[in-house]
Amino acid sequence: MVGLVAAAVAQGLGALDEGQAKALLADYGITVPEGGLACNEDEAVAIARRLDGPVAIKAVGPHITHKTERGLLALDLLGEVAVRNAACSLLELTEGQDALLLVERMVRGAREFMIGMKRDPLFGPVIVFGIGGIFAEAHKDIALGVAPLEDRDIEDMLDSIRASALLGEFRGMPPVDRGALADAIRALARIAEEHPAVMEIDVNPLIVEGSTPVAADALVILDPAAERGVPARVSHVTPTPDLTPLFAPRAVAVVGASDDTVKWGGFLLRNIIDGEFAGSIYPVNGRGGTVQGLTACASISELPEAPDLALIALEVAHVSGVIQQCGERGIPVALVVAAGFAEAGEAGAAAEAELVETARTSGVTLIGPNCMGMLATHSKLHAVGFLELRPQAGSLSIISQSGNIGVQLVTRAERRGVGIDKYVSVGNQASISALDVLDALGDDDQTAAALVYLEGTGDGRRFLDVMRRITPKKPVVILRGGLTEYGRRAAASHTGAMASSADVFMAAAHQSGCLVRTGPDESLDLALCLSALPRPAGRRVAVMTLGGGWGVLAADELARNDLELAPLEPRVLAELDELLPSYWCRSNPVDLVAAVGPDLASHALTVLVESDEVDAVVALGILRSPSTGWTSDDPVSAGVPGGPGRGSFNPAETAFLERVTELMASTGKPIINVPLRPLDAATFPGGGRYDPVMLYSPVAAVRALAAMAWYGEYVASHTGSTPRQRAKGDPR
Repeated sequence: MVGLVAAAVAQGLGALDEGQAKALLADYGITVPEGGLACNEDEAVAIARRLDGPVAIKAVGPHITHKTERGLLALDLLGEVAVRNAACSLLELTEGQDALLLVERMVRGAREFMIGMKRDPLFGPVIVFGIGGIFAEAHKDIALGVAPLEDRDIEDMLDSIRASALLGEFRGMPPVDRGALADAIRALARIAEEHPAVMEIDVNPLIVEGSTPVAADALVILDPAAERGVPARVSHVTPTPDLTPLFAPRAVAVVGASDDTVKWGGFLLRNIIDGEFAGSIYPVNGRGGTVQGLTACASISELPEAPDLALIALEVAHVSGVIQQCGERGIPVALVVAAGFAEAGEAGAAAEAELVETARTSGVTLIGPNCMGMLATHSKLHAVGFLELRPQAGSLSIISQSGNIGVQLVTRAERRGVGIDKYVSVGNQASISALDVLDALGDDDQTAAALVYLEGTGDGRRFLDVMRRITPKKPVVILRGGLTEYGRRAAASHTGAMASSADVFMAAAHQSGCLVRTGPDESLDLALCLSALPRPAGRRVAVMTLGGGWGVLAADELARNDLELAPLEPRVLAELDELLPSYWCRSNPVDLVAAVGPDLASHALTVLVESDEVDAVVALGILRSPSTGWTSDDPVSAGVPGGPGRGSFNPAETAFLERVTELMASTGKPIINVPLRPLDAATFPGGGRYDPVMLYSPVAAVRALAAMAWYGEYVASHTGSTPRQRAKGDPR
C-alpha cells in the first residue's frame, strides 16, 4: 500500500477516502468489513448480493467529507430494492463529485472502541485507544501512547481506560481478542513510521464482532507537503555532555566578581567563599586588584590556570565575548546567570542565538543564561545568587528550569533536613537543557533520585530517550508547570519554553517511568521517599494509628490509589492481642486505642512490618504524641536545640526512629511516619542504608506509597527483576 499513499500525495490530496483508508488498514493486518466499490446502483446490488446479508452503503471520493452530517450513508440495508434505492439516492446527492459507493457487510457488535494516530509537534506519532462510537467525545475515556510502543506500553493502554472491563467477558459476550486489538494499535504505529505523509488516522467505531475488533469506519489525513520517503522514527541519540567540571570542579572563576554583595557577582563569590569550597577561586574583575580578600584577575586570559567552571555575572552585551575568551583559555563549562536573553523579546532572542553559536564554536558547554546558579554539596560548591543555601549533603538532586522554583525546593529541603547532592538551575536552556543535566546524572553514583521542574520538554523524542535510559536505574520525579493554557502563557513569558499537549506529555512521562506532580511539597515528599526508603515489593499496606480518624482517612486513600489493606494473619493478631487492650479493633488499620508505653509502638510496628502479608507500613500519630513521651513543655517541641536532625527528637522518639531504621534495613520494606503534631524535620539520620521519613498527613503518606509501588512495578517490568505486576497507572 506504499503506492496508494504515494499516489494520493502525488495528487495533492489531503485525505484518503474511506475505501482507500480501509485498504491501507487491511494491508497492515487490521480487520475491515468485507465489501467493494461500486460505480452505479447495479454494481452496488451485485456486491450486496455476494455479501448475503444486511449491508451499509457510503458515498466516498476525494472531495467527500462529513458523510454522516450530509446524509451520505445508508445503514442496515437488506434486499435488492433497498440497496438499489439507497445507491441511487446517494449518487444523486453526490452528482459531480466523482463519487463511488462503498458497499460493505454490516458489522454487528455491542462494544465500540476507537483507535487513532496523530503526530504531535514535539513527540511525533501518538497512538490513541478508547471508547468509541457517537458518544466518544462525551465519554473522553481514552489512553495515549507515544510511538514506538513496546508490548507492555500497549497492554497498559488497554488496561488504563475507565471502561477496561468491556475488554473481558461482559454480559454474556466473549472477551475481546486482546492480541488482535494490540496488533491493530501496532499497525497504526507502523503506518506512522513508514508513511511520513500520514498525519492522522481515525478508526471510529472499531466494533467488536464476537471477539474480533473490526474497523467499521476509517479516516486518514495526509500532508502532501510532508517529506517523502523519510521514516517518521528519527534517532535522537544525543551525546551526553561531560558535566563533571560543573558537578565537581577543581577550580572556579567568577567573572564579574565584586565587593558589593548586592550585585550578582558579589553574592556569588561570597557564597562560594562562605561555603568553604575546597578548590581554587578566581575572581575576574576589569580593575584587577583584590575582591573580597582574593586576588582578582583583570581578564580571563590572566588566570593562572584554566578553571573547570566559569560563573558569568555580566550584562548581556558582554557575555558572548567572555564565552569566547573561556574557549580560548580552555575553560570547559560556563554558567551564565545574566537575564535579558530570549525571555525578554526579539532582541534578547538574537543575543541568545549569538551566545549559543559562540559557545559552540569555542567548545564551551553553556549552562543558562537567565539562571540562579548551582550547588554541588559533596564538592562544597555553593554558587547561587542572592540566597545562602546550605542543605546537608544527600542523594537527591534537583534540576529546575525556573530559578525561583528551584530555590524554593532547595530551601524546603534544607529546612526539613532533606539531603541534597546537586542543584542546577538551567534557565533558558539555550544550549544545555534540563534533560542534558538529568542525562549526565543518570550515571552519577552520588545521585539516587532526581527531582526536575519542567515548563516544557523541547525535543519530545529526546525526553523519551533520556527517561527510558534513566528511570529503570533511578527514579525521576517531575514537577511540571505549563500544563494548562494559563500556565503555558506564563512559561513563555519568562523562560521561552515550548509546551506540548498536556495529555501527550503525561502519556510520554507515564510510558517512560516518570512520576509527575504539580505541587512543590508533594513532589519533594515523593522524591525524598524514593531516595531515602526501600521500594515496596507489592501493594499491601498496614496502617498503625494512635487514633481511629486518621486510620479512616488512610484507608480511603489506599482504596483511591489502588493499594490494599494488608490482611492480618493469625500470628500477627495473636501478638498484637498481647500488646493491646482487649477491646482493640483486631483489624487493619491497627488502632493502638491511645495505649501508651515506652516500647509499645516499636513492638507493634515490628509485628506488622515483619509479617509476610505486609509490603509497607504507615505509622500515624506516634511521633509528637504521648506514646513517645512528648509533652507540651518538651524543650525539643519548642524548637530547642532546633533544626532537622537527631536533636529534633526526644529520647523516646529517637529510640522509635532507630527501630524504624533497623526494620527497613532488615525487611526491605518502607515505613512512613506522620507525626501527631507538626514537625519540620522530614528525615531522621538513622545512619543505616535507609533513613526514616516523616510526612505531613495520612493522605500524603499513602499517595507517596502508591507512587513508589507503581514505580517498583515499572522497574520490574523493564528489568525483569521480578514477575511483572500489572501497573494500573501512575497515581496522580
